[in-house]
Amino acid sequence: MAERSYDDACGAALAMDAVGERWALLVVRELIFGPKRFGDLRTGLAHASPNVLSQRLKELEADGIVRRTELGPPTSTHVYELTDRGRELRPVLIALSRWGAGVPTKPGTEMSADAVMLLLEALYAPPTGSTLRASIGIRLPGDEFALAVTPAGVTVRRGRAEHPDATIAVTVAQLRALVFGSISVATAVELGRVEAEGDLDLATRFFSAYPNAATEAS
Repeated sequence: MAERSYDDACGAALAMDAVGERWALLVVRELIFGPKRFGDLRTGLAHASPNVLSQRLKELEADGIVRRTELGPPTSTHVYELTDRGRELRPVLIALSRWGAGVPTKPGTEMSADAVMLLLEALYAPPTGSTLRASIGIRLPGDEFALAVTPAGVTVRRGRAEHPDATIAVTVAQLRALVFGSISVATAVELGRVEAEGDLDLATRFFSAYPNAATEAS
């Protein structure tokens, strides 16, 4: 637990004692979809200094939310991953992401790949009666994610999608444009901003289920 405490027995206060320090919940966000090396965490949390990030990781380890482990050969490197306790914060982060999506952002504000993937889970809102079921691969520079789409929602995991119905290769900025409706899938492909394989119509149906989605007439 961090040195500062609310000294309050309320569950919410106790939770904030554990993850309420600056950057703590964002560290959890960066690990939601799988383990990361310290350098990868630095990439996702570019505005956090190495010292602050190290301190948050130590505190999260002490609270049983994060653990440091070593990957075997051929990498033989240390990574950080969420414990079972830490993974229980996933619905909390999804709810916060959904709520925060309605808060205006400053122009030029960036997002990490994991932050955008969390939004894919948080904001998916298919029309009533949708029967869409699909496996979609998202390829980002230096990272890859697999999306399982059902009428109940979207589940994201880090890694390559097995036998995807569609695969989209994009940058983080381009993916944000698809999610927030700045451009449609077909238009992005036509302009060469996105590479797509597989069922383009299915990918279009998927992204059209997000708020303010661009239509093919855009």
